[in-house]
Amino acid sequence: MTLPSGFIEMARTLLGNDADDFLNAITSSPVCSVRINSRKPGAHFDDAIPVKWCKTGFYLPSRPVFTLDPLLHAGAYYVQDASSMIYREVASRILNTLSTSGEPQPVCILDMCAAPGGKTTAMIDALPDGSKVIANEYVAKRAAILRENLAKWGFPDTTVLNKDSSFFKTAGYEFDIIAVDAPCSGEGMMRKDPDAVAQWSPQLIENCARLQKDILANAVQALKPGGFLIYSTCTFNRIENEENAEYICSELNLEPFDLAFPEEWGIPHGISTSLPVYRFMPHKTEGEGLFLAVFRKPGEWIPPHLTRKSASLINRKTVPTKPKKAGSALHKGKTPNEEVPEIEEILSVEFDKNRFPEAPLTKEQALAYLRRESITLPPDIPKGIVITTFNGLPLGAAKNIGSRANNLYPKNWRIRMN
Repeated sequence: MTLPSGFIEMARTLLGNDADDFLNAITSSPVCSVRINSRKPGAHFDDAIPVKWCKTGFYLPSRPVFTLDPLLHAGAYYVQDASSMIYREVASRILNTLSTSGEPQPVCILDMCAAPGGKTTAMIDALPDGSKVIANEYVAKRAAILRENLAKWGFPDTTVLNKDSSFFKTAGYEFDIIAVDAPCSGEGMMRKDPDAVAQWSPQLIENCARLQKDILANAVQALKPGGFLIYSTCTFNRIENEENAEYICSELNLEPFDLAFPEEWGIPHGISTSLPVYRFMPHKTEGEGLFLAVFRKPGEWIPPHLTRKSASLINRKTVPTKPKKAGSALHKGKTPNEEVPEIEEILSVEFDKNRFPEAPLTKEQALAYLRRESITLPPDIPKGIVITTFNGLPLGAAKNIGSRANNLYPKNWRIRMN
């Protein structure tokens, strides 16, 4: 890989004596890591090494063929860069700060630029039951991928939206935590994505910085007094990182929040700034590039449950009525009066397995099912709608007619790898 000369020059100016180590790291092979879904136990990886800053994150010695693992499609784990897993810890520390009883209490969060869903699911891992999650993605195609990934993760009170960030400025929603993992120049993805190298230019950086400021300004309008804003990018330059962090303080009037990560985690602080911001750098930490900063909006944060009056005010329009949240919908099957649960309901951790017969699948059967092929179930499986499972985790629905089972897995989710 040949890096752009302008990027190399920027790196040397930015990092000084560390530049050579950084440039060597950014052209090396990326590491592979996964994050386990604690609400869907069952995934296990041999010789995995824990990620220091994520209790459920692990580095793998080599990259398996994840597509051919039914547990991935069941939502037992998420393939994610280790740097991005810090979102779980960030959400946990914010919840502890907001706690008035010693125990984290339900909150409403917005991930404003959420696709493909890794950081959203990382925050979900820290949330207590009863919390509400809004995951928004402006690009419709990416929003569809986000919806699939969040459905598989199984957190029940989740809504996916496909809106411009300006929608939240005037819609009247109020959130306790808003995450802005902003569209950026993508320098942190250069060793994984050749397009990030090809598209790099100073003009792209300037364009991204302007867009980021617009998104941040819209986010602050939807943030509850006393609420928290998480800002991150997957890039290295100061314009999109430290300078935007300073903009959040000086122009948007938020207060910096010190995450105080332990020194042994080895996460460097920001460059040429007094703000408590953090940089995941590939020559310092095992993962891709990530910039991270957290801020708090001035004002008193009032827990929603204090009084009926305050709860009504704070929760007004908290969750949009459309589209439906995961786990809320049923549709009629082809057989009269036969209910077929939606895939989001089946994959929810709150799904009642006793409502339908279970059809346990072998790995071979599970992969055939995920390819949306017809499968044959054992004769002791009742006819009608059944829930297919692998290692005890639901995959989807099928209609067992005896000689075969009609596959009801979503067409646009099917895997195409043999």
